[in-house]
Amino acid sequence: MQPGDQQFISFDDYSNTNTAVPTQIHVDLGTPNQKLFGPSGDGTMQEGFPDQKDPNAMKSFWTIEYYQKFFNINTDDVIERLKRSMIPHASENYLLTHIRPNPDLYGPFWVCVTLIFAIGISGNLANYFQYHDSGTYHWKYDFHLVSQAATCIFLYAFLLPLILWGSLLWTRSQTQATDHELIEPSDMTIGLLELLCLYGYSLTIYIPVAFLWTIQIPLLQWTLVIVAAVLSGGVLLKSLLPVIPGQHKPLYIAIILGMHLILAAGFMLYFFHVPASSLTNDIIVSSTTTTTTTTNAPVNVKIPAASNVSAPVKS
Repeated sequence: MQPGDQQFISFDDYSNTNTAVPTQIHVDLGTPNQKLFGPSGDGTMQEGFPDQKDPNAMKSFWTIEYYQKFFNINTDDVIERLKRSMIPHASENYLLTHIRPNPDLYGPFWVCVTLIFAIGISGNLANYFQYHDSGTYHWKYDFHLVSQAATCIFLYAFLLPLILWGSLLWTRSQTQATDHELIEPSDMTIGLLELLCLYGYSLTIYIPVAFLWTIQIPLLQWTLVIVAAVLSGGVLLKSLLPVIPGQHKPLYIAIILGMHLILAAGFMLYFFHVPASSLTNDIIVSSTTTTTTTTNAPVNVKIPAASNVSAPVKS
C-alpha cells in the first residue's frame, strides 16, 4: 500500500455501548410451556416471567404460604402412613422410611379430629348400652364428651411431643458436655415437626378400637387397651430409639410406653366403662326421684255433695 493511499482508508469504531439490549425476548419453541428470557439486575439474561416470585424464597411466618409445606402430601402416602403406624415392622424404622422424607401435619390433624368424633359417638353408644335395660333411667346424649375428648387428644398429640422434643435436646446437650467420646453411629437428632407427625399418626389405632370399646365386656375392653397400646407404642419406641442417648434409653422407654398405656386406659375408663356400683346408684337415684315426684304430686279428691234428705226426729 502506497503512503498516499492512507487518505482513502478509514476505521470506524462500532462500540457496543450504543447497541440497545432488548428488555425481553419471546422464544417460541412450539411447546405448551413457553418461557420468557430477560435481563436481570446484573445485566445477564435469565429465564422466567416478568415479576415472577422465586418459589424457593423464604415465606413469612404470618402467611398461609409458610404452612403449605406442612400439608404437601398425597393420599397414597397418608394411607401408607396410617397402616404402618398401627403395626411395628422389624425390618424398617417408621420414622426414617416414612416420616422423615416428608413430615406433614395433614394426616395427624385429621387423625385427631376423626378420633374425637369417634370417641364422642361411641362413648354415647356405650353409655346407652349400659342403661338401656333399666326402665327407670332416662338416657340422653352427652355433648360434653366431644369437647372433653378434644382437650385430651390435642394435649397428647401436640403438647407431649413438644415436651419430649425439648427434653431430648436438653439430654443430648448434657451428654455431649460430659462425654468426650465419639458419637455412636446410630445417634441422630429429631425435629419437632417429625415428632408431631409421629405422635399424630400413632393415634390411628384408637379409631377402630373406640367402637369396639362399646361392647360391655370388661375383659375384652382391657384386652383392647393392652393390644392397642403395645402395637402403637411399639411403633413409637422403634422409631425413637435411635435418637435417644444410650444411658437414658430405659427412662425414655418407660415414659413413652407408659404415657401411651395411660392414654388408652384413660379413654376406656372415662368414656366407655362404668363400674357396676355406679350404675346401680344411678338407677336407684333415678327411681327415687321418680317416686318422690309421684308422691308429691297434688291429689284431687272429689267430695260428694251433701244430701238434702233430713234424718227422722224421735218423739
